[in-house]
Amino acid sequence: MTKKNYRILRPALLITVTVLTVLTYAASAKLRGSKTADAKTQNLANPSSVKRAAYVRRSSLSPKLVWHLDALGDRLEKPGRERLSITGTLARAKDSQTEAVVSVFEFPDRLRLTIQKGAQTRVILFDGEPARSAANSLDTAEQDLIETLVYGTAEHFFATQMQGMATRFLGSRFRIDDGSSADYSGPYYEVYKVADRVKTSLDEREQLKLYYFHSETLLLERVSYEINRNGSIVNVEERIGGWTKEQDQQVARRIERFENGELIFVLTVHTSGLSSRADDGIFAN
Repeated sequence: MTKKNYRILRPALLITVTVLTVLTYAASAKLRGSKTADAKTQNLANPSSVKRAAYVRRSSLSPKLVWHLDALGDRLEKPGRERLSITGTLARAKDSQTEAVVSVFEFPDRLRLTIQKGAQTRVILFDGEPARSAANSLDTAEQDLIETLVYGTAEHFFATQMQGMATRFLGSRFRIDDGSSADYSGPYYEVYKVADRVKTSLDEREQLKLYYFHSETLLLERVSYEINRNGSIVNVEERIGGWTKEQDQQVARRIERFENGELIFVLTVHTSGLSSRADDGIFAN
């Protein structure tokens, strides 16, 4: 491969984010259109008129997105394994004490998160509406945690496709160095831009995000975006790794959040299990 063929992940993609954020916010409704065979653009119905779909319909996806869906498994397409229950530990960069985590994810975009630190237990719920806790309101760090655990996942990416969020395929085989190395041996990525809506707080916001699927495994490994915090731009990167098989489905075992290149937290999954959706109210109380 010649240097001309290399696609550079940074800083080119960061520049792309800055430029496209303005364009997307102003005209995301106009991005919808017909699918192309090469998956350059995929857009579905108006998000405001679509309810959360219970399952992913592969007939609504471009062929390239179907490959990513196949790599993940079929649990997003049919009943039986909609819930993912995990136990793990949460380590925050500025806290030497780790926290025990028990969580239940249910497709699409539902989360019950129980965090235990010492003698204190905190339960946070998210069901497509602002995240909440019975004890008191969530702080910024907790809202960021919920956004990463819900919105920074392959499950959410496919949920956006069923909800009709404007999506564009930016290209194949992006690399993460500056392109100067002739013997680059790092990962390559298929990159998608999604005009998402984040609902973790009362201040619902539009958010342009880039999703990076590994070019070989086809699994999601990175999500990046910019947020405005107190008048300053913060570059957020979420990393998903440690993919392993659970009942023939791929499950991530490590989730990290970085802000401006600094690690904020890492969730390490120790055990996981899949089960059917249940009308038991665990996401409501």
